[in-house]
Amino acid sequence: MTEVSIPFPFAEVDYPSYSVFPVAGLAALAGFASLAAVGGVASTWIRQTTDDLELDDAEWLAIGFPLTAGGSVAAVLFLGPIAIPVFAALLLIELFLFFKKRDAVVAEQRQFLRKGGLRALKSEIQTVIRRTRAGNDENPAEPGSRSLTGRFSEFRERLQKSLARPPKSTSAAGARKRRGNDPHRDEQAPPADSQGFIFLKKDGAVAVDASPGSSGLSDNIHNTKRILQKAMELLATDVHFEPHDDGYAARLRVDGVLMDADSISTGEGKGVAQAIKVMSDMNIAERRRPQDGTFSIQAGTDKYDVRVASSPTSYGEKLVLRLLKTSGGILSTGLDGIGVRKRVLEQLRAIIHKPYGMFLVAGPTGSGKTTTVYAALSEIDAKQHNITTIEDPVEYRLDNITQIAVNTKADVSFASILRSVLRQDPDVLLVGEIRDRETAEIACQAALTGHFVFSTLHANDSVATITRLLDLGLDPTLLQTAVTAVLGQRLARRLCKACKEPCEPPPGLTKKFNLDEGAVKHIYREKGCSACGGTGYKGRIGLHELLIVTDEIREQMTAQPSVNALKAAAIKNGTVLLQLDGFLKVLQGHTSVSEILRVTT
Repeated sequence: MTEVSIPFPFAEVDYPSYSVFPVAGLAALAGFASLAAVGGVASTWIRQTTDDLELDDAEWLAIGFPLTAGGSVAAVLFLGPIAIPVFAALLLIELFLFFKKRDAVVAEQRQFLRKGGLRALKSEIQTVIRRTRAGNDENPAEPGSRSLTGRFSEFRERLQKSLARPPKSTSAAGARKRRGNDPHRDEQAPPADSQGFIFLKKDGAVAVDASPGSSGLSDNIHNTKRILQKAMELLATDVHFEPHDDGYAARLRVDGVLMDADSISTGEGKGVAQAIKVMSDMNIAERRRPQDGTFSIQAGTDKYDVRVASSPTSYGEKLVLRLLKTSGGILSTGLDGIGVRKRVLEQLRAIIHKPYGMFLVAGPTGSGKTTTVYAALSEIDAKQHNITTIEDPVEYRLDNITQIAVNTKADVSFASILRSVLRQDPDVLLVGEIRDRETAEIACQAALTGHFVFSTLHANDSVATITRLLDLGLDPTLLQTAVTAVLGQRLARRLCKACKEPCEPPPGLTKKFNLDEGAVKHIYREKGCSACGGTGYKGRIGLHELLIVTDEIREQMTAQPSVNALKAAAIKNGTVLLQLDGFLKVLQGHTSVSEILRVTT
């Protein structure tokens, strides 16, 4: 290759011969174009971020970054390649300064200057590219499509305004203050009614259309909608709407723990209670007796079934709403989504596909029994099997499955429906809950006559389930032949991934697993941050204890069984007790020792 020297008005540059020059020239042009594109996307992202987080003292970066990128191109032409590392360093310094300001006001899992920050940066870049494309496609005047001159003019105006007012704090506390003291904002999805918000009667008819833009809505509907939106955003399972001497308070059960959410005046509270009772088909004139009702909510693409229970108190009528998300969620993932260990998962799948038998899920109220049973049902082919459920009330709606609700007012009980359903050629039956001897006996007889029966029971663990059924007066022989397996269950809160911190394991923990001291270097404990509302926990995970009924366990199912003997037989056959399963999840970093002790002792 021959080198020819061509005089250049700015700097002396040696260009290669004609055979190589087009390639090198195109490569240079591509590099400059890439740099300009990166500068444009980065400046758009910086401007959008400063808008969202109100970082007034960082607005200059929205102009400074593309100017630096453009200046680097000019400097290369004037000074030659020696300018590249200088301007690259300037760009990195500007990005570092912006990252530092941004990280001070966002949740830890969204921060860039920490371990795992590259994943957060990738996610942020993808988001801003989508927003930029949407802005260009939908409205040429949107920020993503404005020219550099237009942005500079806007920046100059905003800078003048910002100089006229005191600077805002960029600390985490200041950011929380600007967010209205809402520690969950960084983690929340867009408002639940961004695509619509419709209250539905239990028969599917529209009760109230409270979608954005709807007119003529009463204050009662607005207040009801606001409380339920908050519950949906925080993934609450229950809403407690309670009267007090000075008004009504709304409390939400999030991850199994109640938290204050809202408070309104007595008059507004009575209006909300009345609106909920109307949508639930409850008697609004009756305030002296407990009532039950249901309604549904279509919030965008999400569907919720709401179960309402009212009761009289000394200050007025209290309502408790159970929220059940029927769109997606656990039903779409089946047993994979309930948090069982791989070995237990394989055993569960083998059990639920048996042609006959009984599978029981046991635990206290709120331990996820119904969700687990539904997750198991969702894995059975409903088109090839006749599946019927008997529930009080029907909680999740499943396709191609016959679901029957108990109606105690009409004297339609679990037992009476079960007798009738057995004459309708069922393959799989779900009995919502075993509450009495009659229901237990019919369910066991169904399990012995070619049907597979799912049911739930209130008991502390799998062994206590056996003794509870015997206490109901069930014949031990019937129990021995009907029950296939029992799953004891609890729900423990997950550690927040953004703030959990390592700590030394307690000495007794390693002994439980026969591990040498030092085999486990550390476990994790709760800390608290803005992402989890200061609790240290976010979400829940299941603890499971699977007891498969074997011949050895059947021998212990006598009229007066020994609990210790039953437990010993279960452990011998491979059952991992609830607390031990919880400590396994502690070693895996999912939860903490204190949380396991809270839910299992």
